[in-house]
Amino acid sequence: MNNSNDVRVEEPMTTLPDHGQRQDALALLKVVLVGILVSLALKIFAFILFDRLNEALPIVDSFFPIFFRSQRVARVAYLVACCGCLFAIFTSEQRHLIAATVLLLGSLMVLSVHQSGFNDVTFMSCAWTAGWCVWISTRLHEPFETLFPRAVWLSHLILSLIFLGGAVGKVTQGYWSGQVLFDIYFEKRDFWFYNIFRWALPAEQLRQAATVHSRMVIAFEFFCCFLWLMPARMGSWIAVVMLCGIALTNNFLLFSVVTCLTGLALVGLHQSKSAREVLKST
Repeated sequence: MNNSNDVRVEEPMTTLPDHGQRQDALALLKVVLVGILVSLALKIFAFILFDRLNEALPIVDSFFPIFFRSQRVARVAYLVACCGCLFAIFTSEQRHLIAATVLLLGSLMVLSVHQSGFNDVTFMSCAWTAGWCVWISTRLHEPFETLFPRAVWLSHLILSLIFLGGAVGKVTQGYWSGQVLFDIYFEKRDFWFYNIFRWALPAEQLRQAATVHSRMVIAFEFFCCFLWLMPARMGSWIAVVMLCGIALTNNFLLFSVVTCLTGLALVGLHQSKSAREVLKST
């Protein structure tokens, strides 16, 4: 005679990441968030300067609704972006991370379409990076072995699109001939990279150097459009070198643009906890 108490109902098995795997996913997210926060911090003095200029000499562009012309909106959005990013860095609860990253993305999108910030590449690059943060914060429950390749691929895809935008924007006669870079940088720009060119080359060769350099920039940016097709570590190293090179050879202020993207590029260089343990044991 069967006893009904002996009947067992098998529950479906769910595969959840262990503590180490979740820490790996959180590490990816936190590195990228720190990159965004640094970019926003580097932008603060320029933001304050332009805020005062816009307040003193207001520009009314009928293309933008009143909400997106208000300096108060821009200030609140910038403050909310910084606070949301800071909160996300110091919390590990998934629901809090989702709320903070969504708030971060929303405020950066406001800045990206605001009259005083729509032409600022810092807010655009931070917004793309924040989109990646929202995506991964909703997937912290997934096994890291399957999450990591998709996280890397998505980060490289975002970087590829940004490089594509830069490359396409330079496909003009002025950039291909080198005239644009010659006028802006090579001729008079007081910066170490271009000072070396003016010191080492005579005037007639300086114009040729500008042409070669300009075409190399276009070629390298088109090459970086294919980061999403490259192996993870290779694509990440190429992106890091390119992004740092942009700021180091053009303008140190560009670190406000490339730091968040560099954090995104570092995703592919992450070494999981299990991989580190294997290396320690060998």
